[in-house]
Amino acid sequence: MINDTKDLLIVKDNFFNKDIYEKILINLSTLNFVSRNVSLKESQMNEYESNKVYFNVKLNLTHFAVQEVSKLLSDYGFNLKKREHSYFLSGKHKEAFPHQDEGVLNCIVYLKGKELLNSGTGFYDRQKDELVLNRHIGFKENRAIMFDPKIFHSSLQFNEGAGTRYIMSNFFDRGKEKNE
Repeated sequence: MINDTKDLLIVKDNFFNKDIYEKILINLSTLNFVSRNVSLKESQMNEYESNKVYFNVKLNLTHFAVQEVSKLLSDYGFNLKKREHSYFLSGKHKEAFPHQDEGVLNCIVYLKGKELLNSGTGFYDRQKDELVLNRHIGFKENRAIMFDPKIFHSSLQFNEGAGTRYIMSNFFDRGKEKNE
């Protein structure tokens, strides 16, 4: 079992098997995505004071894709609770918005969009008083990124040529399950 996720970053292509992935794509086309204005905590915003707009659908623990993510992560040695899961739709935005999240593990699965580096995710290191892009993972359908949520990260959709993308976002912590 993986107990220490500090500084962890894993990239896994073909995360879902073909049947589950195709079922997810069908599911995406039937859902009503709702605009969600996300404001990060002041301590996480640094010089980026603007809000980002996402469209999302919250998923409950009985959703087939949520159950599959939990099973796959368990197979990788993760046994985590207190989960939150959503599908997100986001488009090009004006600037990077590096931030940290709560919990012990994030698992983002790229679902649908053009396979572009600039539609992926960037990871930042703190160097003195600034955040510097250190690693970037390009968008590729059915690619999962599992990482320590304390690593500063941001969508790369502010760069030239970025496209619209659908992702499944999975946040994990230790402790009891959240009721959804």
